[in-house]
Amino acid sequence: MGTRRLRAAVRTTATGAAAALLLTLAPGDQSTTAQVALAAETSARAAANPGDRPTVRGLPRIDGAYRFVSHPDFLNQDVGDVRTSSFWRRGMPTSTNDSYEASLDHVIGQMLRHDPQSLLVAGDMVEGAWGQDVTGAGVFGPTRTVDQRRRAVREAAKVYLKQWHARFAERGLPVYPAIGDHEIGDDPWRPTGNPDQDAWLRFKSKHLWLWKGVAARWLYPDVRAAAARAGSDLRRVGAVSHPPRGQARHTAYATRLSPDLLLVSVDVFRPRPGGGVTVLLDEDQRRWLSTTLRRAKKQRVPWVVVQGHTPVMGPVRTRFSSALTYGGSDLLGLMRRHDVDVYLTGEVHDHTVTRRRGLVQVAHGGLFYRGESSYVVGQATRDRLLLETRYLDGRPRFGGGKLWSTEGGNGPMRVTYDRPSRVVGAYVLERRGRPADGNRVAAKRGISGIPFRG
Repeated sequence: MGTRRLRAAVRTTATGAAAALLLTLAPGDQSTTAQVALAAETSARAAANPGDRPTVRGLPRIDGAYRFVSHPDFLNQDVGDVRTSSFWRRGMPTSTNDSYEASLDHVIGQMLRHDPQSLLVAGDMVEGAWGQDVTGAGVFGPTRTVDQRRRAVREAAKVYLKQWHARFAERGLPVYPAIGDHEIGDDPWRPTGNPDQDAWLRFKSKHLWLWKGVAARWLYPDVRAAAARAGSDLRRVGAVSHPPRGQARHTAYATRLSPDLLLVSVDVFRPRPGGGVTVLLDEDQRRWLSTTLRRAKKQRVPWVVVQGHTPVMGPVRTRFSSALTYGGSDLLGLMRRHDVDVYLTGEVHDHTVTRRRGLVQVAHGGLFYRGESSYVVGQATRDRLLLETRYLDGRPRFGGGKLWSTEGGNGPMRVTYDRPSRVVGAYVLERRGRPADGNRVAAKRGISGIPFRG
């Protein structure tokens, strides 16, 4: 640890249980091993099962507000009827069942109860470990050669990504996604020394273009449709702008969701020289983002929200996650410089709201297959942005085998959701004067409403 200072801010519930712990390490002071151990223990308690967290009072419904739902990491699992694969034959496994379909209907129905005008998903919509066949089932064809692996990736994407998007398209809910690590094969990407895995790891590390291509095809139809209707001038509602060049030109975009709200979706994954993937913006995307945010500030857009898969500020709570974080300070610096209001992020499968120097980071989402589905409901007006975290208690049935996937199985065979969502956090941003004057927190409550004190 060296010479660092350990500071903690703890919020307790009415029953006295620890509801949150946020830590920051700063150079210059001593921190003992005992302090670090105590902090880790307290943090583990604070990050206990989200289902045990108390329900808090929700936010009012605002007439005339633009409403959206944000649910990163939905589903973080390959769920779909693989009988639509060109290679499926009788006797092969499938990746869904009545339990999953009923529970998905219930969770999506709960999100639709808020009458959202769009769904934001900051990555990890699927498991995505395609181009391999651990069980030898052959559902997406052989995977012995590079060409066969490429064909298997395209076939799996056509099944899983197409059906993922169709669940919302058939309900009339437009989807605005961002790329997560699962959309590009899931981390890690560098060989580990295990000969059984390294051929596939080398394949996916060299085929970032392939994964992003199929993601753009099957997950971005609503983005393309909005661009076709309204063009690229972000002063117009519905307009869409993309980086004009670079490896993220089809996967990063900005869209004017309403007169009061600009959404910017960034792709935080770029190829690493020599192979692999790094969690950073590429230079073309960085220039486009700077221009887009500068124009929004000049045009005095009331609220600017950026979504990206990995957190840019810490610490954040994590559950069953590899806890990827953004690998530089450039993205955070750009958002601060141009007065971005909120950064929506996933990856960590838990909830932490961090507010530092005017920027609010909302790390959120939960794993459906573990019975911990969670989403944020947003309402935007000219003067206020209301964010409410809702949690759904599900009941996974472990011990009865796993739902089939290309990596051998991801999630239990059955999970049941049949209870209404409940509010576990609320956060209200309020602006006085011009957007450039910054925002302030007007109200907060619950585990998702604790600003960072650093």
